Amino acid sequence: MYNLRFCILVLAIWMASCTVQKEGAKPSKSTVCYSREMINARMSAWYNKDNQVGFANANSTNGITEPAVQASWDYVPGVVAKGILDVWEYYQDSAWADAWYKGLCTWALQQTATNQGGILDDLNCTKVFIGLYNGAKPGGRFENADHAAYFMEQMKRGAKGLDEHKRLYTIAGGGAAGGWMHKATDNPAQSYWGQMWCDGAYMGQALLAQLLVAGACEGTSLGWNDVYDQFEVSWPYLWDEEQQLLYHVLFTDVTTNQNAKAIYDAGHLYPCALDSTIYHSEEYWGRAAGWYMLALVDVLEAYLISLEQSGERMAGDPLPSAQHFDTLRDYLTLLADGLVARQDPQTGCWYQLLQYGSEKCATQGIDDTGSAKYTNVAEGGTQCNYLESSASCLITAALLKGSRLGLIRHTEAGKKGYEGILRTFVKNTPSLSGEGWGEALTITSSCQSAGLSKDRNGTAAYYLIGKDVPIQDNTEGKVLGPFLMAAVEYEKLAR
Repeated sequence: MYNLRFCILVLAIWMASCTVQKEGAKPSKSTVCYSREMINARMSAWYNKDNQVGFANANSTNGITEPAVQASWDYVPGVVAKGILDVWEYYQDSAWADAWYKGLCTWALQQTATNQGGILDDLNCTKVFIGLYNGAKPGGRFENADHAAYFMEQMKRGAKGLDEHKRLYTIAGGGAAGGWMHKATDNPAQSYWGQMWCDGAYMGQALLAQLLVAGACEGTSLGWNDVYDQFEVSWPYLWDEEQQLLYHVLFTDVTTNQNAKAIYDAGHLYPCALDSTIYHSEEYWGRAAGWYMLALVDVLEAYLISLEQSGERMAGDPLPSAQHFDTLRDYLTLLADGLVARQDPQTGCWYQLLQYGSEKCATQGIDDTGSAKYTNVAEGGTQCNYLESSASCLITAALLKGSRLGLIRHTEAGKKGYEGILRTFVKNTPSLSGEGWGEALTITSSCQSAGLSKDRNGTAAYYLIGKDVPIQDNTEGKVLGPFLMAAVEYEKLAR
């Protein structure tokens, strides 16, 4: 009897972090604490494109696990680390979560944030230091003055990088004036000059909002109006009112920039209705929409935190106006409604290309992608539109978090999305009978990458068989991080 009671107690403690089971019922796939199990299984072994990398992890199940190759300071490891820290922050009162923070802390103390503009993806990694600072600051679980000072220093470096980006890589004229270019160099003809990507909303203004809350922007020209302005500039040109979806990229220079001109000359850029001198790309890419939606949620969350910190709006524009808040919330509502309307009714997930189902296909050697080579299929092979995991995770995370914060009302769609992710993409799971998880737990069906340039034309065929869009089934970082963000939101809901 004693052993039985002990086992029940252990099981109850383990399951309390997720949801309570009915008496006598076996745990279902949707009630397992997947954020915890996925981190323990994959923190030290996931993929950045084709390269397996990881962070050191010590957990009660597997002991200390060192990665075969330590992750470098890069956009993808930053996304994974952000997902891990989101989970850690929620479960930080549980000793079993300590190893995650310690492993990331050890890694981050060897890293230096980018303090130069040009590539918003690289600047986004600064978010890692925000989460670690919250653990090391006075009163934090791992209070450490030296660590806190280092993390704040790195946040300030990231803010300086955003400030430089604003100064050097902002669109100068026309209807999109003031918009931050997603990737640019000092050579406008050969870089991605004049382009704003949906992805950049998460990498740029969402980062800025969180740095403002953290108090890391002192000495820069950055403020809350910069956060709002980036959405105000991009939304009218990316949003398709008829389809209720966002185009992936807007272009302001289709005559001298080589990347934009090649796509324009091929007939795959289209003038925006609001301003015919600004062009949009052809398709609606799932992951891009997910980044933009999660950016809106994160920015609005930061705004609410700022209101709590200040108690009132101060003089000198420390906070956006209520009108700005309402505008961003309206954008979020429109986008959430549009994406929920595109949710696959059978699985609850989302497709790589949002406006099509599986009937949309591309054949290598027949359909032009603008690429020098093809992936996913061999010569003459066909790849059809598919349910894509990173987009599904990002959209689900945004739906659940936005609903939890009271910004939108799509809890049920978010729950359906998460449970569909588990059924559709999470593979090699245990029998749920108490067997170990191990490193077999994987997330499948993620698109490795996508962008628009002179050899990436942004057509449907490109997103299906383009040179840099292989489907990865090996827990690639761009799905692992968003999965953890979605999982912890579901677990907050279930608690």
